[in-house]
Formats: sequence, C-alpha cells, structure tokens
Amino acid sequence: MITTVLRQALRARGEEPAVLCHSGADTLREVSGPPRRPGDLLVDLGAHPLGEPLRIDSVEGAEVEPVAGLVALVAATPTDLNRALTAAVHLPRTVQVVVALLDTPGHQDPPVPAGPGMGQWRDLQELRVRRMGKRGWVCELFFPNAIDTAQVLDSVLHGTRGRRRGPVVAPLTALSGPESSLWRPGDTGTHGIDVTGPVPLRRVTPVADLALRVHEDAAPAWNEEAVPALDRAATTADAWEGLTGTDGRARAELVVAAQSPAARVTVSPADLVAPIDETTVNPTGFSKAEKGPLGHLTVQGDHAVIREGNKDLVAVAADGTVTDVDLTRLRHLRGVSVDWSGHTGPTAAVRAVASLAAGGVPLVAGPVPSWAVGLGAPLTELLAGATDADLTDRLAREEHSIRLRRAALYTHGLRSRWRALGAQAEIPLPPAPRISVILCTRRPEMVGFALAQIARQRGVELETVLTLHGFGADRPEVASAIQAYRDTGLAITVHEASADQVFGSVLNDSVARACGDLIAKWDDDDWYGPEHLADLVLARTYSGAELVGTGQDFVYLQEVDLMVWRSRESETATRFIAGGTILTDRVVLEETGGFRPLPRAIDTQLLIAVSRGGGRIHRTHGLGYVLRRTGGGHTWSEDMAYFLHNYARQWAGWRPSVLLEGEPRPLGGSTEVHEEPAMTTTNPGVRP
Repeated sequence: MITTVLRQALRARGEEPAVLCHSGADTLREVSGPPRRPGDLLVDLGAHPLGEPLRIDSVEGAEVEPVAGLVALVAATPTDLNRALTAAVHLPRTVQVVVALLDTPGHQDPPVPAGPGMGQWRDLQELRVRRMGKRGWVCELFFPNAIDTAQVLDSVLHGTRGRRRGPVVAPLTALSGPESSLWRPGDTGTHGIDVTGPVPLRRVTPVADLALRVHEDAAPAWNEEAVPALDRAATTADAWEGLTGTDGRARAELVVAAQSPAARVTVSPADLVAPIDETTVNPTGFSKAEKGPLGHLTVQGDHAVIREGNKDLVAVAADGTVTDVDLTRLRHLRGVSVDWSGHTGPTAAVRAVASLAAGGVPLVAGPVPSWAVGLGAPLTELLAGATDADLTDRLAREEHSIRLRRAALYTHGLRSRWRALGAQAEIPLPPAPRISVILCTRRPEMVGFALAQIARQRGVELETVLTLHGFGADRPEVASAIQAYRDTGLAITVHEASADQVFGSVLNDSVARACGDLIAKWDDDDWYGPEHLADLVLARTYSGAELVGTGQDFVYLQEVDLMVWRSRESETATRFIAGGTILTDRVVLEETGGFRPLPRAIDTQLLIAVSRGGGRIHRTHGLGYVLRRTGGGHTWSEDMAYFLHNYARQWAGWRPSVLLEGEPRPLGGSTEVHEEPAMTTTNPGVRP
C-alpha cells in the first residue's frame, strides 16, 4: 500500500523535486522502490547529521528558497518518527506531505494531525488518514502553498498522543553531528549547526542556550562565546573492536574531552549516554505475565536480539534504540535475561538495557560488568540483585518492574538527562512543577495520620492545603499535628470550612488557596508510599494524560482485618481511578469547571468531565497506595463484598506491597500505626 501511495504522490507533485525519507528498520526498501527523477533526494532522516542541510534545486531559480513538490517519510514506529522529527528542521518547505507508520503499539491513537495555532493551515486543501494493515497508518496532507514540513510531521506524531505535549525539555539546544537526533528526539525547535559554530541569531538572540556536538573523533575548537558547547561521542566510537583494556574499561573511564570552560560540574558516566525519550519508551501497556516465557537479550550474528527460544522477537538497533513497538512484542514475556557478552558496543548495550527497564520490562542479569557503569548505580544494583524467582511471582514481578522503570527514567529519561546537561553547562533551568496537595477532612483524629503520609513524600516539591471541614484548628490533636508538619519545613495552608458547606464546594475553595502548578487530591485515611506523588508526576510526563492516578489495587478491610490485592490493569488509559490519587494540572480543573458542588461522587464527576472534554486519564501502578474501608463514612459507597470479588490474593492482617515502605508514625502524638504482622496468604505457594 505504501508503494502505491508514494507512486501516486510522485505523479501528483508537478515539476518540483521530491524528498523521500525513511527512519527505522526495514524502511529503506519502502521508499527506494518508486521511480525517482534526477534531483530527487533519498534520506535516512533518523540518522541524518544535524548541521548538514538537505539541498534541492528549485525550478524557480537558485535565488528563491527551494520548495519540494513532495516530502514523504516512512517510519517503522512512532519512536522512529519521533527521532526523525529532529532532523526534519533541515527539510525544505513543501505543498504535499505523506507520512507512513509501518507499525504502532496498540495503546496509541490514530495519527490525526492537530494543526498549529497561528492559522498556518487555514488553506489546507485535503487531509487523508488511512489504516495500513493491522496497526499501520498513512497520513496525507495537501496545501496550495508551501508550508513548513517539520511542523506538519510534528503535528502528525502528536496526533497519536492527544492534546498535551508534556513538560518541556530544557534548555533550548542546537545540535551538530551524527546521532545527534538520539539526544533530542522529537524536538523541532532544535537547530542544526556547524561543528565549530556559530549558533545563529534570531534578531539579536541566539536560537539556543546550549550546543551539543556528537562526533566519532576529537571535535575541533568551538568558535562561539555566547553559547557553551558540550561534546559527546557517538555510539560507533566505542564498538568492541575499538576498545582497549580489560572488560572494556576504557569506555567506562571515558571523560569528555573538549568541554566548555563553563562546564565545571563532574560528569556522571550515565550522562555520556544518549537519553531515552519517555514519551515513546515507557511502561504503558505493562501486562501481568508472570506465567509467560523468559526472553534473552543476547547476540545473534553481528547484532543484539531479544529471543524467545529460537525465535527473534526484537532486533535491537546498532545504537541500542528500543522502540515502543519492540516493547509491545515483549509484553507477553515474564521478563528478559540480559547476556552481557556482546552487543555492538558498551554504549549501545547500556541504552538497550536502560530502554527495556524504562519500558517496565522485568530484567534479570548476572554480575554487571564495569563497562556498563553508564547504567547508573540504582539500575545496576537492581539488575545485580534480581533472580528469576522475582519474575514468577506476580506481585514480586510488578514490584521489580516498578523499581526498574523508576531508576531508568530518572537516570536516563530525556528530561532528566537534559536537566543534568544544563546543570553541567551552568545554564539556569526552569523549576520542576510544584504540587499542591489538597487534604480535606471531617475527622480531627485523622489529621496527624494524613499529614504524616504527605510529609514523607520524596522526589517532588510540594505544599499542603489542609481544609478542616466542620471543626477548628485549635483542637489539641489538630494543632499539634499541624505544628509537627510545619517543623518538617514543608509549607502548609490551613483553612476552616463550615460543616454545612457541600464537600465539592469545599474542595474548590481548597484549590483556590493552592499555589502549585499541579493539584493532588489526598484522602485522610488511606496509606501512601513515599514515592506516590513522584510516580504520578512521572506517569504524567510519559503518558501525556490530562489526569493521572492509580487503581484500587490494595484494599484494607478494617472491619475484618483483611488485606486484599485486586491486581488491576495498570499503565493504561482508563475512565476510572481511585479518587484519593487524582493528580492533574490547575488548568484542567479550570477547563472542566472544577469539582461539582455535590456531597458525594465528586471524583467520578471530575473524571467524566475530563473525558467529555477530550482529555485522557491514565492509570499508573497501584502498589504504593492502600485504600482503607471501614463500616461507613465514605463518599464512595460500596459494601465489603465489592472488594472481595475477583481478587488476586488476600491476607489476614495488614499486608501492603513493599513499595509502600511501611507506615510512618502519625504527627502530633497520635499512635495509630499498624505493626507488621506475620504474613499469611490464602494462596499457598506464593511469596508472603
């Protein structure tokens, strides 16, 4: 079908030259088949070096900006399309664009473009989006006048992700050299520059705050005083045959040679490795496949593969890239065993292993060799300590996966990596979003308990808005809890609402008093792990959803002293999450009208409003949250039998996931803390 579409497009392009691009495995053959004219270009856009313009001849003369009659891009996966976007800044303007995706993961939307907001597409003549095979797509756009091609490709890709683009990747960057697209995938705001500079000006301002040069050999002198430059080696620079020293230690001890004088920060080995774009490589689609086969990351011939028995499921790219479609092909495995004996080179091997971990694939490995120091200490420790027994128990497998994805995304995620590079070059960076935790309670005896759960959150900047619904802050147990919370150094705003004010209205008043960028709803009697908020922020980044939360996986039935693990589907788009775990942007609450002024079911009403407005809801893992159910007093009314249906396991007594990391002592002198009992389970033969 792609060949037919390209032939028709080439016939319709008039006298202007065409630029046929490809990105990813097995895409060259798709664009090399249709007949081309002299002057047409065939480009591997995923590997094109930034800073090297693509030159075509214009039929109107050399003094006029060249315009292509057609720009076509065939990408193997959305990950490959994302990478190609960076080099798309070198593409000429055009009147016809064809984008083909050979395969997509099942969780993504069709590539229906969302036009830019400055009226650039008002004269769009025609738009066609067609399914190609089971999960492929072709998108064609026709314009009467030439338009910015990179912007069109960007709109097509982000059509698969919904409205939000996620947090910005800072600082603003210029790139040069081979594999530079690996370092800034999906960024059409990046500029390609010459390896020696300078960085172009937009009027009187440089178009970038930092330059990154990727090269195989020593880089020449940098001739730009206004913008600092950092240097990184391409993955081809440390192929096995080029290494010296035992166990490849030469790469492990590599120090980047031509750093800017401004870069006086110690370089972490992980920061020498090209990052992982968490918007395409992430745990979305994670499955509970503890009974599946074990895959093996190993070497077959001259390249790395992931095998199931004698079948190759994934061929890993030479630079270590793992795509979103690759992850889909691995979801049925209980895990992947890492063989450290080969691959194309240490950097590529590190990128492949880190990508699998970021995707939530449970990994086991033998002793991690010294050349893999670029993985970072947290990821190395997790790999070294895991066994196959961790993969055959459903709960242990998911806990291991969550720890791996946290370590990989915090160490190797695109946004984390660029914040580290910006700090290395001493470039001021925008602050991380601040979270306002909204805690509204009618129970003075639960204030110290709830504030203790908030106080132990780590990895985020937060404030708390405590609303006392129907009682005052002068009660001794309340006053002591608030003071103990303030003693931790965290900010808190205390608001007293009258007892007759409806609950939804009370929550809206709490939001009005919040100063944060994000709003997190908190229940006064539930348990939250110390990385609960950090996990939600991470899920917000990689999912692009307007609202994120967790499922009600762990439920403690207090009346009968029973813990239930329901093992719900996680890392997926959904219509329902636990109300006590809602995290969303302030602007989303504004767009949806906030919480409805109702006494109950307000969380459900907010979820309905977000979905009705075209927003997406993402449910991340629920192992760091425990819902408490007592005999009554809940705004969501379900009897005990509801939570005893379709459970995976149950235990007598208090038995949360290890990711909850126990229970903090309530602030202000209260002593309601569960002691860890001897663990028992109704399912024999499973991990207690």
